[in-house]
Amino acid sequence: MDTGKHSAIIGFIQAGGLSSRMNRDKAWLEIDGLPMIERVIDATRPAAGRLAIIVNAGNPQIERYGKLAESCGAELIPDLHDHLGPLGGIHTALARCQEGESALILACDLPFLTTEFLSFIRDIHHAPDSQSDSLRSGRDRQSITVPLDQSNRPQPLAAIYDQSLESTVKEMIEAGKLRVDRLYSRASTRRVAFYEFARMREAERFFINVNTPEEFMDARRRIS
Repeated sequence: MDTGKHSAIIGFIQAGGLSSRMNRDKAWLEIDGLPMIERVIDATRPAAGRLAIIVNAGNPQIERYGKLAESCGAELIPDLHDHLGPLGGIHTALARCQEGESALILACDLPFLTTEFLSFIRDIHHAPDSQSDSLRSGRDRQSITVPLDQSNRPQPLAAIYDQSLESTVKEMIEAGKLRVDRLYSRASTRRVAFYEFARMREAERFFINVNTPEEFMDARRRIS
């Protein structure tokens, strides 16, 4: 592993949202005896140089998040935006990155992510590839690396974004353009097709997220 590339990636876990369909903070729901957010942290830690957890400052469980961050050597970061969805979290993450760093953005409710997959995405992000929009346009490397699921849909909360995009994301938020897919058309983007990592163990589960009690029960059944 190239330690320089490893250290240039910061893992940001987005947590502490409204969880309106779950009616409770889903980050702490346990699957196989471990809260979902801890499962994501365990998968991310070996693939990133540093870790951070993004939480709304008014979250009623902010102290619990603080203890978790301390226990896993992560930084606890207040979201710069109140409930603006993924793009707000992406901006918060990029605002904390230094020049030359990239943010690996992850939702807290993706309990089946693996270190193997996240390391794979990280390595693609740092390696010029003929499939990248940046290569086709003559630039050195992509600014975004985003995986696609089995249905060819981008997964913006399991993707990597360069710090250089911070001003672009800020402009989008100020203009009220909050759909992350609009960012892909404004930046050099490497879309990683599902077939590229389908060989990985249980790849079909990577992007299963948990938004409702029914999805939570289904996720628990998948472990057994």
